Amino acid sequence: MFESEDLNFWTCTSEILDRMRHGGGGVLCTVVDKTGKQNLLTLGWGQIGPFYHGNPIFIIAVAPMRYSWRFLEQVPEFVIAVPDDALGSAVELCGTKSGRDLDKFKAAGLTPVSSVHVHAPSILECPINVECRIYTSIAPPHMLLTPEHRQRPLTEQHTIYFAEVLGTYRWQMNSGAKECDHKGNQEV
Repeated sequence: MFESEDLNFWTCTSEILDRMRHGGGGVLCTVVDKTGKQNLLTLGWGQIGPFYHGNPIFIIAVAPMRYSWRFLEQVPEFVIAVPDDALGSAVELCGTKSGRDLDKFKAAGLTPVSSVHVHAPSILECPINVECRIYTSIAPPHMLLTPEHRQRPLTEQHTIYFAEVLGTYRWQMNSGAKECDHKGNQEV
């Protein structure tokens, strides 16, 4: 139904960082909870570095008041899906609406695809999907945020998640495959 193309993480870092820079719109982050419910959010901050068990690392920050925070706490995995310019409205929607209120995949017209290494889905329409497993996190209060962030109430301060990159992929439909609904199921 879908096939993946392996990408070299290090050759993708420039595009990832460009998308997270001010004015780049951000990247999408997919998560899944212990019941299998999927959600996604837009991130405008992250860090990349070497190495954890020989794998690159990806660091993200999510505040406990965000709906996706509990997903990360339940299933410590995520996918960073790097959009192209055509997905600007999807990125904006995922950064301004809550998954508590709607299915963001459906609302944004995005197709979740089963990832290779993690339970969180990849996104078919994104040219780069980085699969990550969290190996540790630091909950607030901590000194990793700017002084301005540290002055906020604890529920508005970010938990920092450190994850190892397990694989980087581009997804596409197999030739001859049928169209899929927003959950990745083949339509008959």
